Amino acid sequence: MLKNNKWIMIKGARENNLKNIDVKFPRNKMSVVTGVSGSGKSSLMFNIFCQEGERKFISATGKAPDKVKRPDYDNIYGLAPIISVSQNNYNNNPRSTVGTYSEIYTYLRLLYTAIGEMECPHCHKKIELAKMRTLPASIREDDSYNDEMYLCPECRCPVENITMAHFSFNTTAGACEKCMGLGEVVDPIYDKVVDHNLSIKEGGIKVWKKGFVWHFGPLLVRAAKYYNLPLETEDLERPIGELDEMVKHLILFGTDDPKIRELCPDKPAPINMKDGRYEGAINSLMRRYEEEAQEDGRAEDISMFFKSMTCPECKGTRLKKSNLEVMVNNTPIHHVFTKSIKELVKWINRLKASISNEYLEIAKTIVSDLEERCESLCNVGLGYLSLDRGFSSLSGGEAQRMRLASLLNADLSGMICVLDEPTSGLHPKDTDKLVNSIKQLCDLGNTVIVIEHDLDVIKEADYIVDIGPEAGSDGGYLIFEGTIYDFLKCEESITAKWLKNDKKELKTQCRKGDKQLIIKNATANNLKSISTAIPLNTITVIAGVSGSGKSTLIFNELLNSLNTDLKCESEKLEGTEHINRLVVVDQKAMGKVSRSNAATYTKVFDDIRDFFKEEAKKQGKNIKASDFSFNVTGGRCSTCKGTGKIKIQMHFMKAQFITCSSCRGKRYNERILGVKYKGYNIADVLEMTVKEARNLFYDISKIRVKLDCLYNIGLGYLKLGQPADTLSGGEGQRIKLASELTLSKNKNTLYILDEPSRGLHENDTEKLMNILNQLVEKGNSVIMIEHNLSIISKADWIIELGPWGGDKGGYLIAEGTPQAIRENPKSILKEYL
Repeated sequence: MLKNNKWIMIKGARENNLKNIDVKFPRNKMSVVTGVSGSGKSSLMFNIFCQEGERKFISATGKAPDKVKRPDYDNIYGLAPIISVSQNNYNNNPRSTVGTYSEIYTYLRLLYTAIGEMECPHCHKKIELAKMRTLPASIREDDSYNDEMYLCPECRCPVENITMAHFSFNTTAGACEKCMGLGEVVDPIYDKVVDHNLSIKEGGIKVWKKGFVWHFGPLLVRAAKYYNLPLETEDLERPIGELDEMVKHLILFGTDDPKIRELCPDKPAPINMKDGRYEGAINSLMRRYEEEAQEDGRAEDISMFFKSMTCPECKGTRLKKSNLEVMVNNTPIHHVFTKSIKELVKWINRLKASISNEYLEIAKTIVSDLEERCESLCNVGLGYLSLDRGFSSLSGGEAQRMRLASLLNADLSGMICVLDEPTSGLHPKDTDKLVNSIKQLCDLGNTVIVIEHDLDVIKEADYIVDIGPEAGSDGGYLIFEGTIYDFLKCEESITAKWLKNDKKELKTQCRKGDKQLIIKNATANNLKSISTAIPLNTITVIAGVSGSGKSTLIFNELLNSLNTDLKCESEKLEGTEHINRLVVVDQKAMGKVSRSNAATYTKVFDDIRDFFKEEAKKQGKNIKASDFSFNVTGGRCSTCKGTGKIKIQMHFMKAQFITCSSCRGKRYNERILGVKYKGYNIADVLEMTVKEARNLFYDISKIRVKLDCLYNIGLGYLKLGQPADTLSGGEGQRIKLASELTLSKNKNTLYILDEPSRGLHENDTEKLMNILNQLVEKGNSVIMIEHNLSIISKADWIIELGPWGGDKGGYLIAEGTPQAIRENPKSILKEYL
């Protein structure tokens, strides 16, 4: 095939389940790659297209190591620099916010620096910063930074110049000194640190890692002896609650604590552990938190011992008090920072109408850039987000649309942009805006390829590539490529069939539910004191545009009113006596490490390892079940520690992984790999899809039952050993749900699901609804937050919030059966049902 400047071409794609396919995409157009879940879309676009684009780019710098694996394909023609925007949100930095990521806060800081006004600390007259800077300046050196000083135009006293750094919570000049710019502080929860009913030897000091008593116990006895406190070795076996009060204080705060030092004021504190120096459980905990909090995920190990509180010094503003006194249009910067993007647009409009022509001229370019960024975010359906919202709290779809808006603001051309289901978590009302934004990228001279299930997005594509027909080994074929007109004629495509029958059939035989959960006067966040009754023993959907208050109603008002015993702790909630068990399946990652997978999470791998242990016994081999684990020493490969891969650090790109040369990616040593069942060893099983493993273990009921749950929920295509950190949010959530299905013998369980249809093809939503209906038929209740119309139309009851997001949302605008919602004039959903 000859190179063609109008097309990007992939020849002979064979990665994972792809069947040696040839695919092409038109340049400077919007293409959609579709197909059922697990058909091979991500393998084509991320494992081959994006990975090879990155590999070729690194190779061009001369930095690529020879061992970095080349994806399995023949040729690619027409590659350009690739920007891939996946569903994974890896930004866990607590300092990253919607405002900082979008650069809106950068321009706000610039605005306040340019035309801000403040009160002179000496004469208390108003100072216009722009005019003050016309006077001569002097430099005053400080320990941490240099101050530029100007004279007050009125009293001629020196006044510190205000710079952008003074409005940044990431700089010494701007950040609150108590919380270091985080806006909140943590306090230990003492009852979680110490269990007074247990002895020290029984593990009463909860923050000590298992087995640490042998070290800290004798140390604590020496520390007590140093200060003449009543604690002997035998006291380590007494309940902590029975110990002397000062001993308990010593356990928590250590030998340097002032209260302990008062016991022997003339005696110096012990200087080493031999003398009895002891840090204290609380001090040790705080030190570990400070050391680990900035490292993604690590502080989570000890976060259970803390409660977060608004910083008492800055009241959550993150900035020094003096910097909050600078005003623009009588508004301090922290008041602007708490606004939603839509509210900011209104504030900017009021600002332009209020300030002088002189200030307007100074700020013209800044205001223009602010408006441009706000418009981009509103166009991708994110106008409801507040600027101070933490980036790590965004859903995968929200984070992806943030990145899409950033791409639009960058005005780049000649790029290839790969987007992974950007409609995830998006209300149908906002889909048109999203498509228009994608087409803007194309108009700038970029090629956009979207992996998508949303039928409305597929209809808008210039070019469609359909992979299938089914998932896993039954997928990986090129079913179709071309325009929507020809796609609708494709008889082999499952997606095309759904497109031709896109009329939503509303559920007519809806369950009534004679018992209810009643939420009264809900006011959290933007909720407008709403009350609603959720019928139990039904499937209830909480619907509404993004930012309308759905998550607030369920997670803040409902769940926060329950304690661990499901007893109601609020007068705002009634009906909890009808619930015996609560299961929350949210969008949080199933796991952050590659060692977690569907098999380990559902615990079917425990059963498989036990089974292989028995098979080894039949073969005369003394092998423990734990030896079949790749997480512990014994049977795993000693070179790669059971990962099957070796990490290669790159110079300036993300790390790459190569197959372990010792085990050839199998994870285990030869002794373990020699144990086989029907010709398959444990490594082969991990490489199997759920469907394949289900067939292999069909006669082993204990294993098959758990695999059936994964299969029936639409995950038959998923490999058992696929690392959790590579799963989409929707896949992770369905694995969690499948894990729960094995325990669903109990009645009166309340299942709360947060958009379970994410990443799900229309063909698989039916499977999901079948599972949920089975749960309800067994006497359970399901509450879902959802945007997917196929699921909403099949619910028993719908509670719709809105009408819009942010401050314009939080109202209960409609509730009832799907038919009642379609007939309700106040409903936003009615025109889509």
